[in-house]
Amino acid sequence: MDAGWRRIVVGSPVALTVAVVAACSVGLSVAALFGLTAALRLPQTAAFPHYVAIAVVIPLVVSVPVSWVIVRLLREVEAARRQAERLAWFDDLTGLSNRRRLCELAQRELDMAQRTGEPLVAALLDLDDFKRVNDRHGHAAGDRLLRATAQRIQAALRSTDLAARWGGEEFAVVLPRTRREDGVKVVERILGELRGLQLGESEDPFGCTASIGVAMSAGGSERFERLIDRADQAMYRAKLAGKDRWEAAPPPS
Repeated sequence: MDAGWRRIVVGSPVALTVAVVAACSVGLSVAALFGLTAALRLPQTAAFPHYVAIAVVIPLVVSVPVSWVIVRLLREVEAARRQAERLAWFDDLTGLSNRRRLCELAQRELDMAQRTGEPLVAALLDLDDFKRVNDRHGHAAGDRLLRATAQRIQAALRSTDLAARWGGEEFAVVLPRTRREDGVKVVERILGELRGLQLGESEDPFGCTASIGVAMSAGGSERFERLIDRADQAMYRAKLAGKDRWEAAPPPS
């Protein structure tokens, strides 16, 4: 089905769609009756009003239940399509983009940055000691922490920035049209958000800091996979340096 018609049929109230279909069916039926009468030059006898009534009633009897069923089926198909699309592009736990979607969007931004000469910053974030939260508080608490982390990351970003759950307890961020010093401000804002994140009961709270690797686009034809790989290496250096910090990746050799 064409996207425009799909929006009309699926987006409108069911009763309204059915009423429109019924009205169109009646209109076509009555028009066909008058058209045939005129084409065949049939006289409009005393029985003609009964024919008109039949031309109205039959389409109503047929079209209303049939169109109701069809519209409901179309809505179910559309809901399934949207769910499949969401599962393909978004992380079900956090609601952020998934790795696949971020790679696609980030590569577009990187291609544009390379054409225009504008800077771009990529960052990879890994929660520190996340396993301890799972071991001590359970996986449900770990999932809760991941959702809260995603919300804190989103709160620290600008509307033009991209964020995704990269996998496990890792998150990736892409900052288009961003100079290094502005990217550092965003990264430090994320670190600050996570330092203040405390969940659970007041007597036994839990949270996580993060280690972040930051990489600047180097121009040329560098692919996003290579850019985020440099951020990944910088993130591990941040872990080794004591965690709860960020490290910058050197330019590619």
